[in-house]
Amino acid sequence: MDAFLLNHQDTMKRAIKDVDQYDRDLSSLSTWWEKIALVGKINSLEVASTILEDMDNTLGQFNELQSHLISNLIHEHAKKIILQNASRSQMAIDILIRNLFERTADIGFLSTDYDVVKFCKNTELNEQDREFIEQRLRSYVNIYSVYNDALLLRPNGDLLFQLSQTSRTAHVSDKFIQQVIEQPDEYVEYFGKTQLMGMPDPHLLYANAVVDQGEVVGVIVLCFRFDNELEGIIDRLLFVNEKNHFLLSDGAGNILYAQNENVLRDPPRLSLSAEPQMKTVNGQSIVEVCTKGHAYQGYAGPKDWHMASLLPIEAMNNNEGEKQLDNVLAGTDFTGMISEDLIDIRRQSVSINDDLQLIVLNGIITAARKDAVEFMPVLEAIKKIGQDINDVFSGSIESLFSTIISGQLNAVRLQANMAVDIMDRNLFERANDCRWWGLSSLLRSALSAPDIDTSIVKHTLATIHELYTVYHTLYVYDKQGRYIAFSDEQYNDRIGEAVEPRSGAQDVLSLESIYEYSVSPFEKFDCYDGASTYIYNAALRDINNDESIIGGIGIVFDSTVEFKAILNDILPRENGQIKKGTQAFFTTEQGVILSSATDDYSIGAMFNPNLDKQELDTEGSLAKVMTLDDRMYLVGAAKSVGYREYKRDDGYDNIVISWVLVPC
Repeated sequence: MDAFLLNHQDTMKRAIKDVDQYDRDLSSLSTWWEKIALVGKINSLEVASTILEDMDNTLGQFNELQSHLISNLIHEHAKKIILQNASRSQMAIDILIRNLFERTADIGFLSTDYDVVKFCKNTELNEQDREFIEQRLRSYVNIYSVYNDALLLRPNGDLLFQLSQTSRTAHVSDKFIQQVIEQPDEYVEYFGKTQLMGMPDPHLLYANAVVDQGEVVGVIVLCFRFDNELEGIIDRLLFVNEKNHFLLSDGAGNILYAQNENVLRDPPRLSLSAEPQMKTVNGQSIVEVCTKGHAYQGYAGPKDWHMASLLPIEAMNNNEGEKQLDNVLAGTDFTGMISEDLIDIRRQSVSINDDLQLIVLNGIITAARKDAVEFMPVLEAIKKIGQDINDVFSGSIESLFSTIISGQLNAVRLQANMAVDIMDRNLFERANDCRWWGLSSLLRSALSAPDIDTSIVKHTLATIHELYTVYHTLYVYDKQGRYIAFSDEQYNDRIGEAVEPRSGAQDVLSLESIYEYSVSPFEKFDCYDGASTYIYNAALRDINNDESIIGGIGIVFDSTVEFKAILNDILPRENGQIKKGTQAFFTTEQGVILSSATDDYSIGAMFNPNLDKQELDTEGSLAKVMTLDDRMYLVGAAKSVGYREYKRDDGYDNIVISWVLVPC
């Protein structure tokens, strides 16, 4: 990056108006100094020439320091913006990859759904069959709101059913469908234009073979809400009034998604370079920053997808998202956060000005001895210019310090935002899972029978658990709230016992629709080895009467592992290393710790620093410099706002705050 900033320093200076103004102010003062000094030389020949030479030398030192200062101002201002955009690009692509990882699990599980298999293997489908599968798949898409369509095909490519166009018939010869049939044990992820969706726009699709007793009887395809999801991810990362300059590209640098009409009108091919690039797009100078996603649990997303920022050079002067740091900077020692080079510029400026004051004083004494009164105004003018130059240095360096600190505060705030956003997205999936599994025909039929076949229940739960590793265990309970079966063997001795109090099972009997669910408080449960977690619950309804609730399913989230993994993934890093003393955790609104990235804070302990919670309520996130346990930290905090309908309009209210602490 240093080479990029050096090569484009002049372009950056023109774009960053404050820096350009400092440079012009200093140049103007330097020119005025030279003119006044010339007047002194012409009219004050009686004064020792060494004084004028010393003044010229002092001006030369100021000019040399000016060049150094302006270079540092440009470097730090531009670096802050570029790193900020790179960080946000990284967050966006990583969040997308996590989301798509869940889709790979969805399609694999849905392909084994009893009703889907039954529909695909039926060679004599009637209207009643179609109405049933429509209801079934519509429930799925409504619950998992990240999809906008679901399709079923015969192995020969004949379209059996499409949720968005129930009367459509077609024969599909897309290559990815054939790939699914040839690899029945693997999902296929496809992005592009497709005959299956009727062209012409590209779609992101997930497909899997539907297999019955080792034979491929069909193909199921889910269509992901691609544009909608990317818009939501990026909007969360934009500052107030900031125009969207982020976009997604494939491994060849072709743009797959962009909201910027200027980019779409004449789309450039991205360089995909890890270093920033300067390019021209539709006559505008643009700074390109490109990042590749990190793999999540071995899944790296669609091949070589990158998220990029194409920021017009003029927008580098935009300080949206920065807070005034006057009160923070006053009396605060940021030595460890600001390079010694920058601090040295300030020291040199003060030292040069001190030398100038001595030169002027010496000149006054010399002029008095030689009765050269005409030289006095020259000395006073140069003294005043020297002070003005020093003031510009002081103001610009303080602005530079503020830029550096505000950039680092923005970084911890964004990290906190990312942590709680990933948590909400993760738990959104858990709320979806329990509701969908509550609709399982196998589980409902088993519980509806006069004699419950617990082997079917256990086998179904075990199959689910095998595909979804984020759960500690899953269980089914009857209408009386007694355990019927678990997904594994470790809790078999509890079968027949009452489900634990406050697990959420007690609320299941009052759920009115298939889209409702219940969640336990974050508490210790025996079925989580005595540790604290959330348990998500959904009702199981009589197979012959949707109004009659006959039991429920409880899914025990592995919060200790999953929450800590989220926090570890978002910890700020420098050159790939986490700075010693950095902390991250989730807390309740009251400050009870739900998870910590390190062992310094234990689950259930309190963390409730003295800060303005009203700002957190209003802004949703904040960043401060705070002293905690006699150590100074950059502190970022963000409040959960939910994801899609989860925690927003589904009736579930559970505020979590994420914290990121980086030692100064």
